[in-house]
Amino acid sequence: MYNAVMQIRFWGTRGSIASPSQDTVEFGGNTSCVEVILSDGQSIILDAGTGIRPLGLDYLQREGAGRTLHLFLSHAHWDHIQGFPFFVPALLADFTIHIYCHLDAREVLSYQMIPPYFPLNLSEARSRMVFHRLGRDPIEIGSGRISFLTLNHPQEVYGFRIDDQDGGSMIFSTDTEHNEPSYNEALIDFAQGVGALLYDAQYTPEEYDGRVGWGHSTYEAAVDIAKKSGARRLVLFHHEPTHNDTTVRAIEKKAQALFPATLAAREGHSITLP
Repeated sequence: MYNAVMQIRFWGTRGSIASPSQDTVEFGGNTSCVEVILSDGQSIILDAGTGIRPLGLDYLQREGAGRTLHLFLSHAHWDHIQGFPFFVPALLADFTIHIYCHLDAREVLSYQMIPPYFPLNLSEARSRMVFHRLGRDPIEIGSGRISFLTLNHPQEVYGFRIDDQDGGSMIFSTDTEHNEPSYNEALIDFAQGVGALLYDAQYTPEEYDGRVGWGHSTYEAAVDIAKKSGARRLVLFHHEPTHNDTTVRAIEKKAQALFPATLAAREGHSITLP
């Protein structure tokens, strides 16, 4: 599977809790999961919210798809790991799943798969799971280089930057709050010239006033980071679960008025880079 370009696929775009309904069809109700397909065809998965379930089912239908996958977890909050027990490749003996996190990912994933919460223990999954504790050095996978940065969120969260040797680049900066200048400055430096900046835009500015310290940002903060970093494209991510399609569409339009190269992440859609 050779793509010649980097492709970003959105499998889960919602924040905090899954919110499927007839009013969230356009932007999606599944929680955080993004797949980055490198130019050499290797898949990098970012987060394991409920969106990882349909990703796994789709992956099994791909002709010639490899049996080694790489999963990066930004943090352990439930909306970013709760889909993993339903990720079918992890249950199959012919798969190897490399799992990367700044935390002990084996412990994190095991805790949600013990009685009385789930009938299958992590140790009973048949795939070969290889756990990697992230340090300071970037990770090289296929044609991609994955580097990481601490973001401003309760219990700590990592943002990821993926640079493809064929020129595509993207930032995954979900679950971050913009009220600490030092974190913003670090992210701006980290994101310099990036092809696509995925940024937590869960709240409107009016909503944020009552949620300071909750660990999430606004579309205005997203635009500010995008402009200062020289990002070529901005993707609004981690949509508020109470926001229906009409609300998210209105947020997208307001952000586009400030930074035209903006879109709100839509579940099931993809973009290509560069």
